[in-house]
Amino acid sequence: MNGKIGSFEIKPDQMQVINPAFVMCLIPFFEIVVYPLMRKIGLPTSPAFRMVVGMFFAALAFIVCGFVELAMEQRVDAWNSIHPSDTRELNSLGKEHQLHVLTMIPQIFLITCAEILCSITVLEFAYAYAPPSMKSVCQSMMLLTSSFGNLVVVIFTKVTSRDLYQYFMWAGIQVFASLLMLYICRRVQAPLEEFKKRSLGADSVEMTNEPGKEKPYENL
Repeated sequence: MNGKIGSFEIKPDQMQVINPAFVMCLIPFFEIVVYPLMRKIGLPTSPAFRMVVGMFFAALAFIVCGFVELAMEQRVDAWNSIHPSDTRELNSLGKEHQLHVLTMIPQIFLITCAEILCSITVLEFAYAYAPPSMKSVCQSMMLLTSSFGNLVVVIFTKVTSRDLYQYFMWAGIQVFASLLMLYICRRVQAPLEEFKKRSLGADSVEMTNEPGKEKPYENL
């Protein structure tokens, strides 16, 4: 990708520093601006709702990646149609003919929003609902799902080696997982509330960004 900005050049792998920078900036932004605004306009901010929305954000990030990859392949096709005697692959196309590296920012922003809505919330969710003797175990299960996700990636990347197809494949899988998550959350709402009341007492049921104002799963 073309990383030229004047006399300075950004390498594609250097774009990885944007994700932690976005995380540090967006966490307080979500807590101070986004969640209060959602409550003000009547949208739920329960952990389950945030996790489902975050999963849809991840799917959207894959879709954006797919369209960026499609644009890159179209540039290669355009070069090859104009220069049939000098056909190129994406990696061999001159940088001046490639997309700018800053086109990676939208999908990095979207996946960061997904990370904030999912990863942070699921830890909060597990800690709030798990009985005292199981809090550490339930939170460690999140790391186990990460390892399982890596295994899924290894398996599904064997389906196709073309990045364009992979991005839209992962988007479809993510949408399916989001809908499945929504279905599961709706089914376990009542049992979880009852379990919480029995194990920790009715006084411990509420879990919110602003204590005492909103119950988990409310308006899901």
